[in-house]
Amino acid sequence: MTTDKAAIMKKRLFFLVVSLAFVLLFVAPTVASADSGPVIHRVKRGETLSGIALKYGTTVRQVMRLNNLRNANRIYSGQRLVIRPGKASAKSNIHIVRRGDTLSGIALHYHTSVAAIQRMNGLRNTIIYVGQRLKVPGSGNGSSGGSASQKPVIHIVRRGETLSYIAQRYGVSVSQIIKLNGIKNRSLIRTGQRLIISGDPAKVKKQPSKGKKKIVVDISSQKCWRYQGEKLLNTWRCSTGRRNSTAVGTFHVQSKLRKAYGSTWNIWMPWWLGIYWAGPVENGIHGLPWNASNGRRTWAGLVGRPITYGCVMLEDSAAKALWQWADIGTTVVIRR
Repeated sequence: MTTDKAAIMKKRLFFLVVSLAFVLLFVAPTVASADSGPVIHRVKRGETLSGIALKYGTTVRQVMRLNNLRNANRIYSGQRLVIRPGKASAKSNIHIVRRGDTLSGIALHYHTSVAAIQRMNGLRNTIIYVGQRLKVPGSGNGSSGGSASQKPVIHIVRRGETLSYIAQRYGVSVSQIIKLNGIKNRSLIRTGQRLIISGDPAKVKKQPSKGKKKIVVDISSQKCWRYQGEKLLNTWRCSTGRRNSTAVGTFHVQSKLRKAYGSTWNIWMPWWLGIYWAGPVENGIHGLPWNASNGRRTWAGLVGRPITYGCVMLEDSAAKALWQWADIGTTVVIRR
C-alpha cells in the first residue's frame, strides 16, 4: 500500500508540474508586462506580422526569429506567436470612422502615418468605411470619436480646378497635396473630391480676397480688361468671333483646363476658361490654338481681329496670366 501511495503521489506531482508549466507558457505570458519576458499572441483574422510587431514595440525580424518563421507574410488566424515586447509597447487610440474621413486625414489628426495605421489594422489599401473602428498609434490621449476631417484643412475640388491652382491658392506645394492624399496621377482629380491641404491650419496661408474678380471683353475695340474689385490690373488685345459669333452678356467662368480640344476644328486651345454654352459646344477664353494633327499655330499674328469661331482669344502670355488668376465663378462681361 505504501508503495502504491508513493507511486500515485509521484504521478500527481508530475501532472501538477506539467499543468503549472502549461499555465506559465500559454496563459501567464498573455498578461505579462513588457518587463516580465515573452508573451504569447494569438493571431486574429486580418492581422499582419508588422502590425503585431508594432503593437508590442518590437520588430518583425525579432518575431520571425523567436518563432522560426521564414516568410513574414505567412501567418494564419489562430496561430500562437511568442513575442518579446519592447520596453515601450505601442499604445493606441480607437478612432471611429465618420463620413468624410480618410486614412491620411486620420493620420494627420493623430500625428502618425498612413502606413502605421495600416500595419496596426492589417489594412492592405486605404479603403475605410463609416463606423469602422481603427486602432491608431498614439499616447492614448486622442479623441476616440472625433472626426479626423475637422482638424486638417480640407479643399473641395470645383470644376476646372487643377492641383497647381489649388496649391497656389493655399500657399503649399503640389507634391505636399499629392503625398497627403495618395494621388497617383496629378491630372486625375475630380469635381467634389475632398483634398487634404495640411494637417496644421496655422501653416496654410490661403490667399486673401482683394475684391471681386471680373473680366471685361469689348467686341468693338477687340480689347480685354482684368479687374480686381475696382482696380484695373491689365489691358490686353483680344480676338472675338467672326461675323459677331461671340455672345454678349454677363457670364461666369464655368470650366478651367490647361488645354481644351475643339473636335469640330481639330484644334487644341491652351489656357482654357469656359464661359458659356453655344449649342453643343462651349465657348471660352484661350490662347493661340494649334492644329492637333500637325502642330501648326492657328491665327498666329492675328490677335486683335475678330477671327475666332466664337471664343475670345488672347496672346499666350496674357491667356496664361488670366488662367492662373481666374477662379471658377469669376464674372465675365462681354459687350459690343
